[in-house]
Amino acid sequence: MLKEFKDLTPEETALMMDAIPLVTILVAGADGEMDEVELSEAERLVDIRSFDTSGQLHDYYELLEEPLAGRIVALSQELPNEVAERQRVISERLSGLNVILPKLRQPLNYLYYSSFRSFANHIAKSSGGFMRFMTVSPEEAEVVNLPMVHPVEKPDERDFPNLL
Repeated sequence: MLKEFKDLTPEETALMMDAIPLVTILVAGADGEMDEVELSEAERLVDIRSFDTSGQLHDYYELLEEPLAGRIVALSQELPNEVAERQRVISERLSGLNVILPKLRQPLNYLYYSSFRSFANHIAKSSGGFMRFMTVSPEEAEVVNLPMVHPVEKPDERDFPNLL
């Protein structure tokens, strides 16, 4: 397991590992259907981020890479089928990050927060629209900024230079 998760409970660690699959389902399924383009984009993005050896979340994404597709399928099967109820359940689960992120040291708490939001944005823009313009549906726009997760302030650049 990741050293930054050493002070988390097993349930909190599980939520951190499920955050990206949950974000994928939340955003990709916001309009009622997750398409292959959005799921492929999630896998591609995790793959890219797992190779970013300069990034501090490289190990996290590397751990997610292998089981991502299977975990998305498993979570999709356990979540409600009805869109509004599924979105509510996912939002409730992701709100658990509000307890976890403050437990992580700076700048990791900020990096995880901004990475989750960036990931959601990429998924929202990956499908639909005309020539990729206007690709974020109104339903995706409601969740793409992960309003259920409290913002984590970016640390002072003097303390953490070269931070995203």
